[in-house]
Amino acid sequence: METELGQPPPPRREHAGGTAKLIKLGLSIIPWLIIAALLWVALFIKPQPVGITVQPPSIEHTDSFYGITSPAKGVLWIAGNKGKIVRSEDDGLNWASQKTPTLQHLQDIASWDIKRAVAVGNKGVVIITSDGGATWTEVPAPLSTVSNKLLRVKTLPEGRAWAVGEMGALLESVDYGHTWQRRRGEEDAAWNDVLFLDASNGWLMGEAGRMMRTSDGGKNWESVSSPVKISLMAVAFRDAANGVAVGLEGSLLATHDGGKTWVLLSRAKRPAVGASPEAAVKPSAMPTKQRVVEEASEHLFDVAWDEAQQIWFAVGNQGIWVRGSKNADIWEAGRINPRDMAWHTRVIATNGHTYLAGASVGEWNERAWRAFTSK
Repeated sequence: METELGQPPPPRREHAGGTAKLIKLGLSIIPWLIIAALLWVALFIKPQPVGITVQPPSIEHTDSFYGITSPAKGVLWIAGNKGKIVRSEDDGLNWASQKTPTLQHLQDIASWDIKRAVAVGNKGVVIITSDGGATWTEVPAPLSTVSNKLLRVKTLPEGRAWAVGEMGALLESVDYGHTWQRRRGEEDAAWNDVLFLDASNGWLMGEAGRMMRTSDGGKNWESVSSPVKISLMAVAFRDAANGVAVGLEGSLLATHDGGKTWVLLSRAKRPAVGASPEAAVKPSAMPTKQRVVEEASEHLFDVAWDEAQQIWFAVGNQGIWVRGSKNADIWEAGRINPRDMAWHTRVIATNGHTYLAGASVGEWNERAWRAFTSK
């Protein structure tokens, strides 16, 4: 149809208005579509790792290891903070972390053989393995209602073991650590070390210079007179008669009658700053100006008898080492590493090697320090 002037009718605006509305509606929906798509991605699409996952080193610089054991030549276990246990099969060159069921600090570790071991620590935790550490299992132990830190554990043949700690804890196992019994009542004092030279003869060292001994395999214990009132931290024997105990403030004690009586020894000597390194060993042979020695008064935390070198060897606070002659009558001291004041809580001398655990771990060999690190 045409108008009177012969012109086509004007375009109808209804169609244009509808298109604009559709566009506007579409634009308003887009943000919701984007949100829906993002929610779908978040809920149903999981990102895949790219590349190789970086594993933390077995031994980190923040680690502290309180216990060490060597069940066979070249095989080492160390245990420490947050339930950490690592093992080496090649004399400390390489280390492998082992999964444990606890995050409690492990204060000590001991082994019966390359397969079976036990570790103890804070809050009375006890864990054992029978497969070389592939699996560790926590087992129950008698607990106090006050405090329960277990400080040391020692193994004996035929599956026996002893553990000591706070509140007079003295625990025994006869089945490779699967079950434990308390062998003395609770008391407000800690035992810091336990040692059995054989199945019958054993000793305890504790707070305030306390000592006890047994000659019937731990069935009965008797107090032993102590020449000190400060805490004794560790004890070692080289045979049935001769032993050495160490403690706080550089304390050194010796016995020559199987632990029935103990004598307090003079503290170990070391060259004073600027003095000759030989001054502590042969002071009379030094020129007068070099005869300057000082006592080593740092706390001593552990001691071992080194059969290969025929010496006593002790470690402790601020990187101190102390070693004594076979008869425990001559003692000298020094630092594990002059550039490192790390403390050490354990020392073992086995198979011609001397291993240390603490704020740093490694091997001490004739005044040379080989630190253990991860590779």
